[in-house]
Amino acid sequence: MADYDRNPAPYLQQSVADNPYRLLEWTVFLDVLGAVTGKRVLDLACGDGRLTRVLAHGGAAEVLGLDVSEEMLEHAREQNAEGQPEAFPDRVSYGEVSATDETFQMTPRADIVTAMYLFHYARSVEELDHMADLIGRNLEPGGKFVTYTINPDYDFTSAPDDMEERIGFHYRIIDPPAYALVIKDFEVPIWQWSRQQHEEALKRAGLTNIRWHPLQFPPEQTHHLVGWAWYLDNPSCIVLSAEKAG
Repeated sequence: MADYDRNPAPYLQQSVADNPYRLLEWTVFLDVLGAVTGKRVLDLACGDGRLTRVLAHGGAAEVLGLDVSEEMLEHAREQNAEGQPEAFPDRVSYGEVSATDETFQMTPRADIVTAMYLFHYARSVEELDHMADLIGRNLEPGGKFVTYTINPDYDFTSAPDDMEERIGFHYRIIDPPAYALVIKDFEVPIWQWSRQQHEEALKRAGLTNIRWHPLQFPPEQTHHLVGWAWYLDNPSCIVLSAEKAG
């Protein structure tokens, strides 16, 4: 059973909560991603399909979302069914495939690979390599990869005690680099890999121009800076991008 098949309701509720964290989660990610009009996109760890629908709304020609959780994929397919608001059944599809799968091949390959939360689910550097390899294998030369992931520089020990009240989730320290993401009574294991480990895995997979992008609020929402300085001073997540060598 996948981790997100166990009581995913708290995660699903938190993921759509009206919270300034949503702005931090999406603003830089979408800016780095850029235009997707007419592109073929592979979305890894797609969960309930939030990003796949955003990509289709942005004009992507085809979006394939992959995840290992049957429960999350069921939610994704329900939201993408004919007649649902923001549904794109003609351009969005889903498959139950692990991001560590060593054989999966999208044909033709994707112009863009995305992942909102992925690398921190790698339980070892070997699994991190498998994820990077799937990305490289499924990208067209010159294609782009963008992910939102745990910040390698995040200090878990400095998180405020009331973090979940402020932001909707918190972390539990297990045995670094092993931690847990906690939302109410939902808990899933995560791992914090270093910048070097991320970059080496991507380079081995044939990716280049690897860049880290700090989070920020959109220019018209900078009034949030005062209340969120505590998080931006020690952000738990960051955007990472790379390109497939031509």
